Amino acid sequence: MRIAITGTPGVGKTTVSKILEKKLGVRVINITEVVKKYKLYKEKDEDMDSYVIDFEKLEEFIKNIETKEGVVILDGHVSHLLNPDYTVVLRCDPEIVKERLEKRKYDRKKVLENVQAEILDVCLCESKGKVYEIDTTGRDVEDIVEEIMTAIKFKKERKGVADWMEKYFNYLSENI
Repeated sequence: MRIAITGTPGVGKTTVSKILEKKLGVRVINITEVVKKYKLYKEKDEDMDSYVIDFEKLEEFIKNIETKEGVVILDGHVSHLLNPDYTVVLRCDPEIVKERLEKRKYDRKKVLENVQAEILDVCLCESKGKVYEIDTTGRDVEDIVEEIMTAIKFKKERKGVADWMEKYFNYLSENI
């Protein structure tokens, strides 16, 4: 079984995934790390300081681990594109996402692209199958993890939790 923990960079995917790994005793595959470490990319996009993933190679890599482990958690903002059986989409207030990405020293263009992706529900819109959306804004990580574990156990589905459109227009008017 593949469980995707997806969302815009800065929403808390890796923090949540690390706790889930300990509590559930399952393997977490951090997509960003394995793509870099095992060269599962076609090229590096220097302009965006990111890698263009070779999805065929990545799929083969995941299948090998999944065969051995049984259940895997895919941690990454493209994990919902990797044929998961269940997808958890983490959301967060775009202003908080902006602060977190700036703290990580993302350049202005990359911050703007990711804030817009959060506002426009990109990961949620791209997710297929069983999807459970959670707004992480201002929430305790342990509570989020407990909610995810319950959602997975009962295969709950939920969408439409976060709507950042008003913030989108405010953000654009302040930053263009």
